Amino acid sequence: MRPVLTLAAAQLRADLRHPRTGKRSAGRVATTLIAYGFSGAVLALSLGRAPAEQALFVGASFAIVLAAFGVVGSYDELMGRPRDNAWLTTLPATEAQHYGARLLGIALTVTLMALGVAVPVGLRAGLTWGAASGLVVGGSIAATVVWTALAGLAVLWGLTLVLPQRALRTALSVARTVLIGALVLGFQTIGASSTALDAPWWPGAWVADAFAGRPTWGLATCTGSVLAFAVLFGAVFPRHYFRLLRLLAHGARQHGKQTRLGRGLTAPERWAIGAGPARAAYGFAVAAFADDRLVRGRLWPAALLPAGFVVFGWLSGGLASTGGRGAAGVLQGAYDVLSDPQTQLHLSVLVVLLFCVQSLVQTLQYSDYAQASWVFGTLPEARPRVLQVGAQAALVWRILLPLHVGLAVLLTLTMPAADAVVHAALWFATAAAVSRAYALAHRAPPFSRASDKFNAASRFVPLLVSIPLGVAALFLQVWALTTLGRAVAVVAGLLAASAVVGRVAVQRPRRAASHPVPA
Repeated sequence: MRPVLTLAAAQLRADLRHPRTGKRSAGRVATTLIAYGFSGAVLALSLGRAPAEQALFVGASFAIVLAAFGVVGSYDELMGRPRDNAWLTTLPATEAQHYGARLLGIALTVTLMALGVAVPVGLRAGLTWGAASGLVVGGSIAATVVWTALAGLAVLWGLTLVLPQRALRTALSVARTVLIGALVLGFQTIGASSTALDAPWWPGAWVADAFAGRPTWGLATCTGSVLAFAVLFGAVFPRHYFRLLRLLAHGARQHGKQTRLGRGLTAPERWAIGAGPARAAYGFAVAAFADDRLVRGRLWPAALLPAGFVVFGWLSGGLASTGGRGAAGVLQGAYDVLSDPQTQLHLSVLVVLLFCVQSLVQTLQYSDYAQASWVFGTLPEARPRVLQVGAQAALVWRILLPLHVGLAVLLTLTMPAADAVVHAALWFATAAAVSRAYALAHRAPPFSRASDKFNAASRFVPLLVSIPLGVAALFLQVWALTTLGRAVAVVAGLLAASAVVGRVAVQRPRRAASHPVPA
């Protein structure tokens, strides 16, 4: 056991070190605990005096989604960087010991997530229904987090070991997006169901079945999956760990050798971006979308989350058009607009969309190659905000525009085609304006922050800001869709304002030199 602990400590130091100074930093551990603890506390307060079984069901369902984001969404960070793995695998130990050390490192992160969610909900249940109920509820939620983490890792590791190398990168990206999207969509469907506790297909209901002692097929599936995990993680994966690392490292090397041919700007992009440093940042961002494993891994799961909410609106039948309400409907007051069933799901979509937009802009700030960001300083007039404008423009053209075209197609399932196009256009203009404002709030060049340096502000600010922004966007949508002409004018005005702000940021005289170029 001692070699395993020594290796685990070495891996933890490598994971927590500062990428430039090499000094140890516990910021990632602290922010993980704070982020999940905050989410668990909000959930616990929202449960009130709910029965213990219902509190367990809601807490477990919420924990499933959070754990999926934490494990599947952060798969690259959990597995370590290829160069770190190359160094760690030279340490004298067996393959099984290296595997055990990596599993311990992942277990630390999963434990922090489980404690952050389970402890507040368990304390709430204990204060309401007694200490025994609190322990059972908290322990069951923690076990749900562990189960979700094991399921996500089993799928991703299995795909890595089974699929051919050429299909691996695409398959992993698709699998991560599908896993997160399916769980979020399932959570939304469960939240709108009056018979959610009886849902045989939802893992949160299986946990509630175990709590109530109900013998169901879902509970049998959960028990069988635990046995399968024991075989996979105890007998199969330990014998293929080095091969797993080689496959991941080979994929990273192949991406580094890929040609940039075929990634030139289209004519509309050249017209919209212009020449200069902004275009250079645009091209750099487009390359990062495809080749930077950190950016690529976080990009599409966040971008496709609003589409999942629209699909849920289609399935639940609650995402009808808000057009043609008339001025009188708007003047009834804020309460009437927010309480109207026709607009409640629109508010949820807008909040999620604006949260994801801010998360996407944050993704543009981080990179595995952050220590090479000094290269931006070699460009003439390469002020950080000019570069942010270029990177944000790539986000708008290459990510947000295709996303909203897809949203328009999905909205045609719930409303007339013309209304669907207008709604999607208004959401796109809002997302473009918010992303530009948020990008210009950053005072450093894009892709210049280390990949493991997420701080508390970067995690919580988008979540807190997206709620009032979503409410404001909802009022703007209801007012704009009074008539078709007004809606078109609002869309054009938002896009024009965003373009003007970007042009001002690009053309404003340079005040000070950007990051110095190393000698």
